Amino acid sequence: MRGISSPLSRFNTSRNRYLPTFLTLLYSFLHSDQSINQHYHHLNMHHLRDSLLSPSPKGTPYLTELDSASRDEDDIRESAARGEFEELRGAAFHNRTWIISTRYCQVGDGVDSLEGHLHSLWHMYYQLGRHTSHETPDQDRLVLDIIRIQGKGPLTRPVSGVYGIDIARTIEGTLWNDLPFLVTDMTEFWINNCAPMAGAQRLNFASFLVKLASTRICKDRMCQIALILFRTTFEEGRDLRTTEKPDKEEPGRSIRSLDIVHLLPATFVWIKEAGQNLIQLSDVFWNDCPSTIGQGGQLFIQSQLGKRSPTGFTPWRWMFWLKRLHEIQEEAKEANEKRLEEYATDAIDIMVSDVETRNSEILRAYQTGGDVLHQDKHLLCLKNLVKSEIPEENDSVN
Repeated sequence: MRGISSPLSRFNTSRNRYLPTFLTLLYSFLHSDQSINQHYHHLNMHHLRDSLLSPSPKGTPYLTELDSASRDEDDIRESAARGEFEELRGAAFHNRTWIISTRYCQVGDGVDSLEGHLHSLWHMYYQLGRHTSHETPDQDRLVLDIIRIQGKGPLTRPVSGVYGIDIARTIEGTLWNDLPFLVTDMTEFWINNCAPMAGAQRLNFASFLVKLASTRICKDRMCQIALILFRTTFEEGRDLRTTEKPDKEEPGRSIRSLDIVHLLPATFVWIKEAGQNLIQLSDVFWNDCPSTIGQGGQLFIQSQLGKRSPTGFTPWRWMFWLKRLHEIQEEAKEANEKRLEEYATDAIDIMVSDVETRNSEILRAYQTGGDVLHQDKHLLCLKNLVKSEIPEENDSVN
């Protein structure tokens, strides 16, 4: 428990240390020479400028708070590396949620002061998600934990005034109903860490995310990670495989270094576990995400399907992914990449089955898409689903 008890004890005692720490820093600041004063002023002004221009303006934080957050992240990583998963899960589900709830409802802390604890909570679940096998019930329990946290309901406290009640609202919604910063943090974890991860951890984390997304948590916003992954896998020029090295953890590896063989397993698990969710979002042109996330990759934008499509999930983008899976299937077969061929084949089967089951608007978009779509050999599987409604070019007249 060494990796867990240390950050927890700091959280429980940090409020008692704020005042003396601040006074010490203030005294040092006022009695330092001019060059040091100018240095701190320069740093603080830059931080203040960034804070004021950010989507959520804040004041200059104490250096001790930033240091505490950094040490907490290190402790969580070290605890996960030691395999202390049960302790980590208990600290997340019980301790972090208790601290946040108690400090708001009883102590009277402001919501902004609790943001660090929220980020710590989601960091714990990120580490648990990537280290817990996607094939075990343990990962399902992690997903249930987060749903139960949401079920704790809104944090409130009595206040004087007309309404007589204050609700814990952040810039990303209400605690706990909206699970603030969960999607934002998990998206950043995926963007920043999916490339250096070992293949097994990448698949574990993708599975954890898609299981959360399949519950439609956070108003489907978790599915924005699928947009990132599918763009990386299908919409950018990428080789099947450029190396025979095992897909081990490699710090510093960038997303550009990943091949289809590294990404397709994670893509497949999204199609398998949340394929119908993605179809529903495509039907309604869902785009409730930042433009940098919703935009398409160059291969898609330059394609006939991409020229018809706005950003986000759309019927044409879904069809492009299906088309790319057929192309990957053919390339894998030619290269004798059996496992990749199986992933692509199974993904195609699931997508076609799901779109038929849902009687999706994707079928209507294909039906009215004209010859460019109807004559594409990689989309013939859709033509068979709406065959009776598409006129044949050479129909014989009896």
